[in-house]
Amino acid sequence: MLGAIRNKSKGWVAYLIVGLITVPFALFGIQDYASRSANTAIAKVDGEDIDINIYYQELSTQQRNLQQQLGAAYTQEIDNVLKQNLLDSLINEKLIENYANSLDIVTLDDEVKSVIEMNQAFLVDGEFSQDRYLQLLRLNSYSPAAYEIAQSKALNREQIKRNLSGSAFMSSTQAKQLNDLASQEREVSYLALNTENYKDEVSVSQSQISDYFNENRSSFVEGRKVKVDFVELTLDSMEEPESPSNDDLKNLYDDNAELYTNPERRRAQHILVESEELAKDLLNQIKEGADFAELAKANSEDTSSSEEGGDLGFFERELMGAEFDEAAFAMNIGDVSEVVTTDYGYFHIIKLTDIEPETMQSFDEVQEQLVSLYIRTAKEKLLFGSLEEFMNLSYEESLDMVADQFGLELQTSDFFGEGSSQYDPKFVASAFSSAVIDDGENSEVMEISPEKFVVLALSDLQSEREKDLSEVEGQIESVLKTLAAKEIIDNLAENIASALSSGDEQTANQLISENNLEWVNEGWISRANELPFDVTSLSFTLAKPEEGRHTYSAESANRITSLVIDLAGVRIPEGDSDTGISALYLSQENNEMFISLIEQLRENAEIKVFTDLL
Repeated sequence: MLGAIRNKSKGWVAYLIVGLITVPFALFGIQDYASRSANTAIAKVDGEDIDINIYYQELSTQQRNLQQQLGAAYTQEIDNVLKQNLLDSLINEKLIENYANSLDIVTLDDEVKSVIEMNQAFLVDGEFSQDRYLQLLRLNSYSPAAYEIAQSKALNREQIKRNLSGSAFMSSTQAKQLNDLASQEREVSYLALNTENYKDEVSVSQSQISDYFNENRSSFVEGRKVKVDFVELTLDSMEEPESPSNDDLKNLYDDNAELYTNPERRRAQHILVESEELAKDLLNQIKEGADFAELAKANSEDTSSSEEGGDLGFFERELMGAEFDEAAFAMNIGDVSEVVTTDYGYFHIIKLTDIEPETMQSFDEVQEQLVSLYIRTAKEKLLFGSLEEFMNLSYEESLDMVADQFGLELQTSDFFGEGSSQYDPKFVASAFSSAVIDDGENSEVMEISPEKFVVLALSDLQSEREKDLSEVEGQIESVLKTLAAKEIIDNLAENIASALSSGDEQTANQLISENNLEWVNEGWISRANELPFDVTSLSFTLAKPEEGRHTYSAESANRITSLVIDLAGVRIPEGDSDTGISALYLSQENNEMFISLIEQLRENAEIKVFTDLL
């Protein structure tokens, strides 16, 4: 369907926009992204301004993106880190820019031109398009001059990084050794021992439980809890209105005609191409009698409709794009449009095949819906008409009076802590606010949902307290049994590994059999294998076994698991496999040098941040 193409186009345009933004600012930020405002700075670096408009423009974008990703998890702490990171990026960018200027690094106009003309964002049919270039600059609020200056500065900064890249090197011997190490494979088997299988062998005395409790009292502290009274003003709590008259429903029907109107729909075929020249040629063929559907199958870029001869099915306005709509909804059945140009660089030829006129459901068909709509609308008016008085009274009076005045139930919560998920987060935060706990005031009225408003007050406060031994005795007993069982399996793993290492297979096999253990044979593994209990990482820390022998090791995987690892062999895979580790190592070296340069520039620079503007 064309909708899919439109989404694809939007994604493509978004990709180009991102590319446009990131290409000139690959190191840190978005300096020169927008025109400067009059002497307004968020910071100064060696007397030069960092424009506050650039800071807030980029901050807004990053905040919006993070908030969409994190939702309710987006906190003030995250926001503060975001602001500081952005400011640091802009300062670093300015430092590198000034450093490049101090070295008289120059980017020639021809270099800037070459970079721009090779940017995939600006190519049409493999050639640089001035029209697309200007169009995408406008979409990103650039003038050509500002964009070219930004490119020049970015290339200057890139020269600094390229020069540093040449400083890190590695000999061919070192590179081969590092590559061999990264590609190494190991033949591994292991035994896994778990504390659950040994807890029954452990007994814990009351004195041990008491001693553990006394030594770890701080671990058995329960945070403060509150119990609150609250009143809810909700849509459901509003009085039912009188049954609507027929006139009431007809008025509602007329006022909300759009709810019961089926809009006009049209059906069309289309051919979608990226070349205007091709579109004109196809249109000429259609005018000369060529079959529209066959041309669509052979030429249309819209693969979702081309197999159907370009048929898009029925669609309403505002689903296909403004240019498409303008053409399709001005045509008669059987008409073929001229070439339609879109903002996304595509070209349509449209053939209208059917029209479904606008229809409206009759009053009788929607009468039940109208009754529900009337009741809901009436109750919403009551709810929002009562809200201001509810808020005022909640501010001035006790909750029992608020409940009595509005005929609502005064409810009381259970005790709950600050991290409780039993109630809405707004409800919990409000219950633990200073106004409620310290000042004994009613909370502000909270909008829990568009249909529910709540006010609360403290009913009871349970201070932070140390739990009694009787409350945690079972918990402590389980912890002590786990600790003792872990000691058992650590010793058992050590005994098995030691017996195997000394060649005493009889003892090792006896221990394995008595404890119902089984070897897990993983065979040859690489560093990329993901095995349970971190077996991969542990295996690659073991010493290479001598020829004809195995390396055995007892390892503690976690607080409930111990391992015996059998390393039977080590090998380098045949062939010239490049793991990329050398390039990664050099890249890391280059990055560290670059970071060191920035740190040095920061130490020597005069940086002033206007923190009151953050």
